Amino acid sequence: MDSTGLTAVSVAEILQSPHQRLLAYPGDVVGCDRISELADLGVTAIYDWGPKQIQSWHCLGLGYCGLVLLVQCQGQQIALKVRRTDASHASLAQEASMLTLANTQQVGPQLLGHSPNFLLMDYVMGQPLLAWLQGTHSWTRATLQSHLTQLLWQAFQLDQVGLDHGNLRCVTAHSIVTSQGPVLLDFSSASTTRRPANVTTLTQGLFWGTTIAPLLVPHWFHPDIQPCIERLRRYKHHPTTKSFQRLLDLLFDR
Repeated sequence: MDSTGLTAVSVAEILQSPHQRLLAYPGDVVGCDRISELADLGVTAIYDWGPKQIQSWHCLGLGYCGLVLLVQCQGQQIALKVRRTDASHASLAQEASMLTLANTQQVGPQLLGHSPNFLLMDYVMGQPLLAWLQGTHSWTRATLQSHLTQLLWQAFQLDQVGLDHGNLRCVTAHSIVTSQGPVLLDFSSASTTRRPANVTTLTQGLFWGTTIAPLLVPHWFHPDIQPCIERLRRYKHHPTTKSFQRLLDLLFDR
């Protein structure tokens, strides 16, 4: 979806309309704390735009922890994550910390600012991975290999800094394919207190037992599961660049 040429609705105007509920979803009234946080972050307007629709307003995404809106901040189009009022997380501080760590490895959208109830991030424009795979566009086997390798490399980088994403088995809901390649999203379940399993989880999510795996078969051989399990096991015990590369060699038959 192309967001150029859109008209932004000012925050002041939204706060005087029923759409203010977007900023306190699924509640009805925006508290003074959230209004103050938006002002401090520099958010001046919100766009009615995105693939999801909530209360007659379009947004970029909706999850258990929050919804994501396209907003205007310092004249730029930015993604704003709004903490749901019924979320189990008391604030978005933990997610901000995890995304900051991921950004040190050039993984995830760049965090631009945060408060207890909001995250400001680079707007990642593209298609969800599943939609990209199902699309009518023509992509080559080389492009497919490149994108899957990039996803696995991002998972490897997270493993190296001890950050477990937590949702990579369902990577279709947590990745966007941009013109430069795929980007991992949503670090709401990420943690540094459990053993990271990003590469092993993502490999299983891509190649076995998910909605993605059957889509790869016409364009890819289906990796023999037993040898892959062996290499995943070796990687799990010794998550080095060498063991990771050996896994890639087997997955992509090179």
